[in-house]
Amino acid sequence: MSRIIVHERNHPYVVKLKDLPGIGNLTKEEKVLNYEIHLCACGLSKNKPFCDGSHAKTQSEEQGKMYDYDEKYERHELQNRY
Repeated sequence: MSRIIVHERNHPYVVKLKDLPGIGNLTKEEKVLNYEIHLCACGLSKNKPFCDGSHAKTQSEEQGKMYDYDEKYERHELQNRY
């Protein structure tokens, strides 16, 4: 059985720790106010859930088309079956 997962984003989600609830309760030494976490949103990262820059491969994808990336991360256009 296979399944298709659609990722409609070609850049990561950025979480800034200074924006998290409760960060104000930490001591000054515990705060890491400028630290950011980049979470994969394209599905190609080899370091999930973290972004590794693989989304750069998706920048030239055309709107409305579906693609598959093989184990070598080579892109193949899928025929729309839906």
